[in-house]
Amino acid sequence: MRLIKAVTVLLLAVCAIAAPALAEVAVVDVARVIDASAPGKAGQKYVDNLKSSLEEELERFVKKTEKDKDAQAKAADKQAELNARFAAEYDRVTALVMDELRNVIAQWIKTNKKGISVVVPAHTTLGFSPAADVSGEILKKLNAAAIDFTAK
Repeated sequence: MRLIKAVTVLLLAVCAIAAPALAEVAVVDVARVIDASAPGKAGQKYVDNLKSSLEEELERFVKKTEKDKDAQAKAADKQAELNARFAAEYDRVTALVMDELRNVIAQWIKTNKKGISVVVPAHTTLGFSPAADVSGEILKKLNAAAIDFTAK
């Protein structure tokens, strides 16, 4: 009987020590939050406008060089250059939105009343309870952010 009491006390002590190490975890549907957010929509509009601008630049270039004997090669080179510019700018805009999302989540973790200390992307989990999804709360906070995509 003493052994059972000693083991019980020992187990309770181990649980008390280990409890602070356990983290409350929440999930965020990153794609949905970004797509629905003001910064996400602004970023999408920025890259859409950039794409249109680059397409117009290519059309002007093609018309300007259409009489050249190597017009097709020049057009292909210009297309590759514009594709690279678009990809770099798309990556920059995506990084700005993701940085802001990380900042919003970090601030939310500091102020949440749920005891959440870890937030993971929902698509990386094998499963979670709907109660663990804080996407709506994060979306509200992200909507308050403004990102200047024209600043380089």
